[in-house]
Amino acid sequence: MIFKKRIFKIGCCLAFVILLVLTYSFYREKRMYEQYLTSNIRQDLVDMKSAIITNDRMFNRILEDGKIINEMVEDGEQARQVYYGLIDMMQIINKYNFMNLTLSQEANWLAKPAPLFINHIEVGDIWPQALRRMQMTFERLDISNYPVSAELKDRIQDYQELNHRWLNLVGDFETTVIEEKDWPQILYDLEQETRSYFKAKNVDFVEDDVWRDALNPRYD
Repeated sequence: MIFKKRIFKIGCCLAFVILLVLTYSFYREKRMYEQYLTSNIRQDLVDMKSAIITNDRMFNRILEDGKIINEMVEDGEQARQVYYGLIDMMQIINKYNFMNLTLSQEANWLAKPAPLFINHIEVGDIWPQALRRMQMTFERLDISNYPVSAELKDRIQDYQELNHRWLNLVGDFETTVIEEKDWPQILYDLEQETRSYFKAKNVDFVEDDVWRDALNPRYD
């Protein structure tokens, strides 16, 4: 009887130790994920704001000059700057979509991060699609001084108006500081602001085939 009690106590102790080790392991995994995500968020916040602010400046210059300057001069290489700014924004979205998908598939329930680390941008959302169609307009415009037709001017004004809505959300570097904890909400708000823009225009972005024509000779 005494032997059985000892075996039982030893078994309980071993089970407790195993549970303790597993709990610590899960907690450590969670903390490592959160630290990794937080360190990425800090740079992604800067990159996202930088792209939106730069594109706002480029759109203003293009509309003022009536041409897209692609030479290596001050405020030049405009098509390239806008294109790669939009690419940066898309890469950030894709990264967080992939991270969320991986987390939901592989992480155990104890290792999942707090909700504030998870965003809700989906592949089928309008914001990423709008970014892609904007990219197509500026992709590989190699002419040094690309003329802005009346149709292209109207299109860039649309891009400028939508980008300015995004700018109002992220703010400029001097007046607005976005904390890491605000990141999921910022991503969500950018999607909602994009939807609001097209709703105000009374168009269905998908069904009405908005911006399908890139107005870029590369896609003629």
